[in-house]
Amino acid sequence: MKRKLFVAAVCVLAMAGLTACGGSSVSYDKYDLDEYIKVGEYKGLTVAGYKVEVTDDEIDTRIEQELEEAASSQEVAKGSPVKEGDTVNIDYVGKKDGKKFDGGSAEGYDLEIGSGSFIDGFEDGLIGKKIGDKVKLELTFPEDYGEASLAGQDVVFNVTINSATRMTVPEYDLDYVKNTTDYDSIAAYEKSVEKEIYKEKEAEEISNQQTELWSKVLEDTEVIQYPEKELDYYIQFNSDQMDDMAEQYGVSREDMLANYDFGSEEEFAAVNEDSSKLRVKQEMLIEYIADKEELKYTDEEAEEMIASFEQMGYDEEMVKSQTGHDMDSYVRIELLYQKVLEFLLDNAKIK
Repeated sequence: MKRKLFVAAVCVLAMAGLTACGGSSVSYDKYDLDEYIKVGEYKGLTVAGYKVEVTDDEIDTRIEQELEEAASSQEVAKGSPVKEGDTVNIDYVGKKDGKKFDGGSAEGYDLEIGSGSFIDGFEDGLIGKKIGDKVKLELTFPEDYGEASLAGQDVVFNVTINSATRMTVPEYDLDYVKNTTDYDSIAAYEKSVEKEIYKEKEAEEISNQQTELWSKVLEDTEVIQYPEKELDYYIQFNSDQMDDMAEQYGVSREDMLANYDFGSEEEFAAVNEDSSKLRVKQEMLIEYIADKEELKYTDEEAEEMIASFEQMGYDEEMVKSQTGHDMDSYVRIELLYQKVLEFLLDNAKIK
């Protein structure tokens, strides 16, 4: 498993399904790619069709999720019983043999009932008790408790339930639909949920088709020779990334390699070379098809992608430090990749 994580470790940003590490110095503009790769047929390939269905259960589940997300925390009235899931504010004092023990007392502590934060019996002992009650809990610490002086010992907790809050899920009815959605009827709202799920499932199926076609074209592409500059850049970049991670975690390079199940520098070098060759092959193939078919992307598409990266916290500096690419070159390869995937599917035969 760790070995599989290696690629992700040396290239943190793997967006749009393509691991596009490398630097802004990596460019194939000056190459005649016909001298570097021999590309098989990529138009008219056959791919399986798909059928999308949305069930009533899926619609119900999505609505339940939305209701839970809309839940709000409300104060539980004084005198009301505590329920599992409530967050109670308590004062408690723990005693062993009539004497307080270290770490056994607190005031104004917020405890979620059912979280398992306290020893067995503590949270269950508060369920059904009322807000404002004083509760006496006679409990026993587990035999394997971390504090030896308490392991297996009988104790007493005196607990005061000061208050409680409860997450309240809104009732699913016409008022909810009218107040929280753009629809005036339950039927119209559920139809919109169905369409949303349908679009998600359809997008997933289309992505699977594109990935299958890309894999076929990649497999059917022969590398005649690798451009040394680009290949060497990737190899060095990946090695530098390993050093950076070692420094970040305060360990040696040898320890970092071992963490990813590399027994030696030689073993790492072999995997590094193979993964770097794969990246170069992918990028040459993308550039080749994009050039042959005159695939372009718009400035608006580039701006949208940059904005989406920045929204996720990936600014220019982070993108470069994580991938070696500047923002523009990273966006270029990602958008061209998307265009190639779309072209392959548009020109495929659906069986």
